[in-house]
Amino acid sequence: MGEKIVSSSPTEYKTTKFRFVELILFMFIGLMNQVIWVSFSPIVVESKAFYGVSEFWIVFLAASYMVAYIPVNFPACWMIDKYGLKWGVGVGVILTGLFGLIRGIFAANFVIVVISQIMCAIGQPFLLNSFTKLASTWFPEKEKATASGLGTIATLIGAIVAMLVPGMLGEGFDIGKLLLWYGIISFVSMGLFLIFAKEKPEFAPNPYADKTKALATKGTKDLFKIKDFNLLLLMLFFGLGAFNAITTKIDLIFDPTWDSGLIGGFMIIGGIFGAIILSGISDAKHKRKIFINIAMMSAVPLCILLAIINTFWIVCAIGFIFGFLLVSCLPVGLTYAAEITYPAPEETSNGLLMVLGQIGGLLLLIVPVDFLMYVVAGLFLIGGILSFLIEDTDVHEKRRLQ
Repeated sequence: MGEKIVSSSPTEYKTTKFRFVELILFMFIGLMNQVIWVSFSPIVVESKAFYGVSEFWIVFLAASYMVAYIPVNFPACWMIDKYGLKWGVGVGVILTGLFGLIRGIFAANFVIVVISQIMCAIGQPFLLNSFTKLASTWFPEKEKATASGLGTIATLIGAIVAMLVPGMLGEGFDIGKLLLWYGIISFVSMGLFLIFAKEKPEFAPNPYADKTKALATKGTKDLFKIKDFNLLLLMLFFGLGAFNAITTKIDLIFDPTWDSGLIGGFMIIGGIFGAIILSGISDAKHKRKIFINIAMMSAVPLCILLAIINTFWIVCAIGFIFGFLLVSCLPVGLTYAAEITYPAPEETSNGLLMVLGQIGGLLLLIVPVDFLMYVVAGLFLIGGILSFLIEDTDVHEKRRLQ
């Protein structure tokens, strides 16, 4: 593959075109892991009838991802730090590919479906915690948030596939065949990753990749000494928690006569556009704080509007704006965290933020559906206030050089 010299301060760093192949391999398996997560959320009613179980067990299939993330996060961070991008992340890749296929083959057996779903959920932290490390290891400074944003887009595409496909198949579709196809594609994506993915490029592409990182254990302890990282933890607790809870319960939040999968699809499509556009602007301007401010504060009125508007297509439009502004904040926030906590491993800061989001999502699942959007709006208001208290990346960089 061709190489390109990238100037960054007095030092020159090299990039390779294979970085895009590497990113696609990570995106493909990350996408399928999210398909498996969300696959039952837009078809709660149909799944209850298919398996003959209560609503609780169908919601649990999605909630298991949030439950599993909490204990698995730190072992996943340690393994990624110790064994690297190919074999550390490879644990999650294998769990997703293998148990995604098993879930599809035995789709009619609810016990096997639950076990397989949990095993795929265990694989999720290995995948989601890897995108900022991938960006710092393979991409130049001006592309890091964009690369993380593309990783986020992959997970969003996975969610939108799971949201929209059942509606496209029409009434009476075969849930078993749908899960089998998801499993086959997951298995193929696992094979492609294991064959083609590489650990790291021959040359460092940016100054963050060019330094020796702190050990994960030391890095974790030191992270909590950074005020802005602690504030960011709270904001992700609110923001990612809200997105996880809304995604999990979307079939129960809105009018039962509406196509909830389509509403979720508009939210996620908005998130895809936002992750591309706003992450790119964030990289170009090397600014993070303003995008976090906008996401937190805009979510307050948008959540209230989603709760009170009774027109389907207006709700879809608001959902698109909600996704555009909120979901795009995730890659910017994760990149910001990696920058202000350097030299701690990216997967450590990434993992802590993600696990707080999972805890937030689980707690919000307890909130009655009728009040969920109002509670979320209140949490975003608190998050918005906190977002004005953080300092941008350049302030942290200047302080580190002093």
